[in-house]
Amino acid sequence: MSDSVGARLTRFAARSLFVLAAGVMAGGFLGWRAGLLVAALVALSHPLLAVLGPRLRAPYGRGRLLRALHRNGYHVIPDGHSRHLAVGPGGVYLLETRVWQHAVSWNGDDWMVGNRPAAHVVERLGSHAARLEHLLHLAEDWPGISVVPVVMVAGRLPEPVMRAGRTIIARPRSAVGHVLAQPTVLDPREVDGVAERIDHLVR
Repeated sequence: MSDSVGARLTRFAARSLFVLAAGVMAGGFLGWRAGLLVAALVALSHPLLAVLGPRLRAPYGRGRLLRALHRNGYHVIPDGHSRHLAVGPGGVYLLETRVWQHAVSWNGDDWMVGNRPAAHVVERLGSHAARLEHLLHLAEDWPGISVVPVVMVAGRLPEPVMRAGRTIIARPRSAVGHVLAQPTVLDPREVDGVAERIDHLVR
């Protein structure tokens, strides 16, 4: 069994148990009809979130920063509920905003993002960025352009923008400022072309 199939089966089993538990608890308190209704609503919430999640507006603070990119010539395209692709004059950036409320810290041996090693967060986002580059054929059609992973975090950093390989780690405002400060590598026509291709890929 492949890892992807195993992961899907595990998620399905966990969700099924959650639905069953919610239904049993509601049934115990309110009767079997209420239990069935609660179970059905919980089961329906998963596909609804999968379909609608990427189209939901970002929370205000995050949305405000993403709108700053848009005002400066960037297309901001949702890639799942917590990631956005920003395409503009300074290139292509994969913004991981899910962990932006998790503080970066040094535990004596390694950097941490929340309770996870920063290396794990960086590796996961970097792998996703590499997959996107391949699917978008950036190297073939826009030589020199790559998808730059950006991890937005909270807490104090030793410097405004940290780097782990080609991945950028920064507080949200500093991350957006860094992106906007990059030299122009794509003209408006190229920006539109890359954005259109990304839009078709992620939607």
